[in-house]
Amino acid sequence: MAALQFLGGTVAVGAGLLAVLSITSVQPTEIALSYNWLLSTVSSEVIATPGLKFIGPFNRLIRYPKTIQTLEYDEAQRDLLDGRTRDGLPLILGLSFQYRLMADRLPDLYFTYENEIGDYEKIYKLVGMHMITELATKFTAYQFFNEKQKIAEVMRTSLNEYFSKNLFASVESLQITEDDLPEAFTTTILTAATSKQNITRMSKTLEAKKVEFQTARQIAEAQANVTIQRAIGDQHRIMQNGKADAAIIEAYVEAELTAYGKIHKDLGLSGEELVNYIWYDTLGGGGVSADSTSDKDFEMLVGVNPSAYISK
Repeated sequence: MAALQFLGGTVAVGAGLLAVLSITSVQPTEIALSYNWLLSTVSSEVIATPGLKFIGPFNRLIRYPKTIQTLEYDEAQRDLLDGRTRDGLPLILGLSFQYRLMADRLPDLYFTYENEIGDYEKIYKLVGMHMITELATKFTAYQFFNEKQKIAEVMRTSLNEYFSKNLFASVESLQITEDDLPEAFTTTILTAATSKQNITRMSKTLEAKKVEFQTARQIAEAQANVTIQRAIGDQHRIMQNGKADAAIIEAYVEAELTAYGKIHKDLGLSGEELVNYIWYDTLGGGGVSADSTSDKDFEMLVGVNPSAYISK
């Protein structure tokens, strides 16, 4: 009886222990496959949701990262990529890319590449190295110098296409962190870039000077127009003044002719006598231009020396 009780207790303890060993947990950052170590088999069902899981006795989980992972080719890892550009120049390339495992293709990844857990990472690194080195030959050194982002996107697209189809992962992003070209080429490119900047600056200066000179010409033309208009105004003023003066002189002469004509007719003066009269009349302030308001008393004598006169 005691033996049966002992056996029952042993079975209960063993069953409890098996139940405890059959329960495990999955983290939010993990996906997993169930591996039966007794039968050496792997379940094709992917465990992708986090929490406590009952996986049964004699089983354990093969865990894989659910989050984005990074592969780097850099000097720190001593695996910078040594290649050539399309134009044959040597190129030392450092980069990194981020990938994510496809949860629904996890069994394919395990059965295809996992002789040992984690072997897929070595495959990823070798395939990435081969593809990137080959893709680098499609671009010139000048493109590596000026279009790094564009090249990185082409590489990412090519890697993503191959990884998705053959390696059961997606490539999310790729960054070129180093691209060492021959010093002579880099110096030439920098010199050319400097020259181009100088040309651009001089072109801008030329355009600015064109605008400046055009503005100065427009101002000069405007000033010339002002000068011309002022000259035309002065011309009209002088002409009008001249015409007015001529009209006054003409009227004055006409009045003098009329007045002295009347003297000639009324007094019967002519010849030297008329000339002497005009002389005395001029000396006395007579004639058309005489001041009628003057109270000066003045007399002229005929036959007397014109330079002599008598006043009362």
